[in-house]
Amino acid sequence: MTDAIRRSLGPIIRTVANATVQQAVPPAMQPAAKAVVDFAVSSFEQGKPARAPVALNVMPPPTVITTSPTVIPPPSTPATATPVSATQGDGQVQPGDKRTVTTGDDTLNLRPDAGTSQKPTGSFPSGARLEVATPPDGGSSEKNGFIYVRGPGGETGWVSAEFTRELTAEEAAQPAATGGITTPAAAAYQGVFVDQFAAEKEVGGDASNANCGPSSTLTALLNEGLEIPAIPGIEHNGTTGADVQAVRYWGNQADDTGSDGVYTKEDGTLAYSLDGKGNENSTFTGFTDVANAVAAAGGTTSSVAANSTAIMTAIDNGSTVVISGTFVETKKAPEGTPEALVNPANGNLYVDSDGDGAPDLKNGVPNEWHQKADTWKGQHGSTLHLVAVVGRTPEGNFIVCDPAHTKPTASPIELSPAELDAFMRGNPGAIAVNGASTPETETPSA
Repeated sequence: MTDAIRRSLGPIIRTVANATVQQAVPPAMQPAAKAVVDFAVSSFEQGKPARAPVALNVMPPPTVITTSPTVIPPPSTPATATPVSATQGDGQVQPGDKRTVTTGDDTLNLRPDAGTSQKPTGSFPSGARLEVATPPDGGSSEKNGFIYVRGPGGETGWVSAEFTRELTAEEAAQPAATGGITTPAAAAYQGVFVDQFAAEKEVGGDASNANCGPSSTLTALLNEGLEIPAIPGIEHNGTTGADVQAVRYWGNQADDTGSDGVYTKEDGTLAYSLDGKGNENSTFTGFTDVANAVAAAGGTTSSVAANSTAIMTAIDNGSTVVISGTFVETKKAPEGTPEALVNPANGNLYVDSDGDGAPDLKNGVPNEWHQKADTWKGQHGSTLHLVAVVGRTPEGNFIVCDPAHTKPTASPIELSPAELDAFMRGNPGAIAVNGASTPETETPSA
């Protein structure tokens, strides 16, 4: 059958089918039935392969997401304590010893030699764990105030000893904080990572909106092998961005159409609500919205306690976990703080990043929200943020997809349990996402 014939028959089939729905289907079920009719006729008009019949009380057939989840063998044993060298904590610099970066808000440069004459080859955030290594020439690991180390990602070079501290044997036995870098274990999950900014550009947005919730939910769906249905009435353009919009739609359309990411144009057709028409992509996503979208994709959800222990258990049971947290927090001003740096209403300490004795201003108002030092640095300083925990390492660290983590690259990151708990402090919440498949066929955690 030619495309011209399909297009000419489409309106006739649609009219007859909708009339049949009007007469034969109970009123409460008619919207879903008409959505199925519209999808089926649109597929016919475009010459798409026919799909299996769909019951009228379920969502429209899903649009297939082309990105496949990365399948990684699960850990063969439960998380174990990190091996500790016999010389750990003795105050000497020996290969195999663990050290931590102590640069505060700054990063520590990794250099090709024991000095500052050559440009850095990389850097480590404060809190990152380094392992003392033997340099290529087989000489001492300590020279000219520098130590030769191996970083969390396997990178090697010299760092200033002044800005590192040797861990005690007890500290070294705990899972390593990374500061939120993309380790090889984290990079293995690149296939399910969703960049919320790039995704919005793919559907015509300006990449400025708050789509962390739908983006993290889509990551969870991908990791569980689930497919999100397309939005009825809007042609799916085959991009991740269209899938993110579909997650927002199915998460909100039943009970909060003001946040479902679409609006009706004057001609009666639907369009994405991006930079204009209410800008619904900037509305907050809650866990009810996550659960609604997962249900639309054929998955299930369950509540999880917002702590690293419970989340680790959920990951080991085959779930992906969407969590809420924040990168900033308020602090009470210590005794003796200059009056100019104290909020008189609540006693909170104002931020003074340049040390000039005057509070930093945010939107013209003194800022009392301090960047957390014990978790990874979000690129946005958000007080409300959602990310997806997609797996874990055999050593007991988590693999996290933060859809707003785009520097230096848009990639998953590895975090210690302490770093994950620190992120949730002040805005805790967690929901486990599971696919419709059996435990034996779910995407395993790493």
